[in-house]
Amino acid sequence: MDGPADWALLTGVLVLYLAVGFGLEYRAKRRRGADQPVKAAARGLFAERQGGVGAAPGQYLASRMVMLVGGLATGLAGYLTRGAPTAVQVLVMGAVAAAGILAWAYFDFRTEPREES
Repeated sequence: MDGPADWALLTGVLVLYLAVGFGLEYRAKRRRGADQPVKAAARGLFAERQGGVGAAPGQYLASRMVMLVGGLATGLAGYLTRGAPTAVQVLVMGAVAAAGILAWAYFDFRTEPREES
């Protein structure tokens, strides 16, 4: 970490992770019919997972591995563009992070337990 721009980039990535995690948690709570989905999502964001009813064993771990690979790819993109102007580096890292977040959200959507009608 050489300067304030590096710290701002790191902070931005952490905030983005929390925002996406909260969004996914909120969507899950709302779909399950929580009375106050915002509060339930805020509590559930840092709660320990026990693999609730209908959840496949290891699904939470697999979800976090998808997220971790996206984060590592974003870090690698930042490392490979370290000689480029800051705007280019931020743009490349943002594009890679967005792709990782979309993959993470898609994985969570596809593996979410569905209620039988």
